[in-house]
Amino acid sequence: MARPQFSSYRSAHRARNHDSAHSAESHDSHPRVDHPLVSHAEPKLIATQPELLELVDHLRQAKQFGYDSEFIGELTYVPRLCLIQVASPTQIALIDPMADLDLKPFWELLADSAVEKIVHAGQQDLEPVIRAIGQAPRNVFDTQIAAGFVRLPYPLSLSKLVYEMTGARLGKGLTFTRWDQRPLSAMQLRYAADDVRYLLLAREKIGRTLEELGHTAWVREECAAQCEPSFYESEPDRQYLRVRGVGNLPPRNLGVLRELAAWRDGAARAHDVPPRALLKDEILIDLARTPVRSVDRLDRVRGLPRPVEVEFGGQIVAATEHAFALPEGALPVPRETEQTPPDKFRTDALWAIAQATCAGQGIDMAVIGSRQEVNDLYQQLISRKTVGNRLFEGWRYQALGETLQKLLAGQRNVTVSWKEQQPVSRVE
Repeated sequence: MARPQFSSYRSAHRARNHDSAHSAESHDSHPRVDHPLVSHAEPKLIATQPELLELVDHLRQAKQFGYDSEFIGELTYVPRLCLIQVASPTQIALIDPMADLDLKPFWELLADSAVEKIVHAGQQDLEPVIRAIGQAPRNVFDTQIAAGFVRLPYPLSLSKLVYEMTGARLGKGLTFTRWDQRPLSAMQLRYAADDVRYLLLAREKIGRTLEELGHTAWVREECAAQCEPSFYESEPDRQYLRVRGVGNLPPRNLGVLRELAAWRDGAARAHDVPPRALLKDEILIDLARTPVRSVDRLDRVRGLPRPVEVEFGGQIVAATEHAFALPEGALPVPRETEQTPPDKFRTDALWAIAQATCAGQGIDMAVIGSRQEVNDLYQQLISRKTVGNRLFEGWRYQALGETLQKLLAGQRNVTVSWKEQQPVSRVE
């Protein structure tokens, strides 16, 4: 199959944003914060190996630096890394991965536990370390995660976090600009630098509040979990869990979806395209809801691209047939979503208590878990099974899970009050 041509709205929007980024008229300036942790140096573009090695040595000696990266993700299976931004108190550098560079020394720096890396929503920024050198990043502080522990909403954008913590205003983002085109415009360089410029100061101020609230160890644990290689593993048999709009498919149909999602991921990897660019989620759902078991009937599937039907029709049918050949015990089990009215009332109440308990500790409930996880916790507790729910593990159990467990057992009371414009919860 030929590589798909992306003339979609997303690509057109990226092109328009790129043109704007190169426009001198669109370059506006914002006052910067004067602080020892905020570098006002012009960003230095790193495009040679000696420059990279010198930068890595500088960052290692600094013991702490801000880190971000820019990708283009709609063209390839693995998002294309286009730019790496770093900031120390005295220097801002932009590493060009598209130059002739061996990035291994930089990836090794990210895996060095002696140096703290400060990121914001850093999941995508950390994954290349594991893929490039087979090691996990270490000593990472994610300001988006940490903000959820200091009376701020989660997730919070970088611009709002920076303003809240430092008073600096960042300009509009350049999410869809063409980071892969060279040369980068002055505006692109400016915004790329600002993405890391204030991270050290934001981290310092968040850190103080974490200490006051007693949440430092919890944030460290959550950030460390985001660095584990297992966090980024992509198991073929679990790809169907990422498909949007699954709904309430019966076990057999859910089995078809599982096989088709695994096939799509493998085919997309082989052709180096994003899985959803190869075949949209809604088409997978249709193929699972109404399985097609012969190639000559695929032309009746609404929205199925003709090139996909021609090249992969046999594989789609084979995956479907494989699902039908599975014994009942090998099929995935649908999540039970229908509750009895009394159980719905109880889990609604438990969710409200969970939110109040977290808010009283200065933690956003969204950083701990979802409503579904609280529903699952309730069902697991009444059935005396507490396996497979992260609310029973680590810091989440200390912050919330244990309280809910003992509350349901009649062993604890939760009191919530409002003091000095902040919710406060007390567990007795």
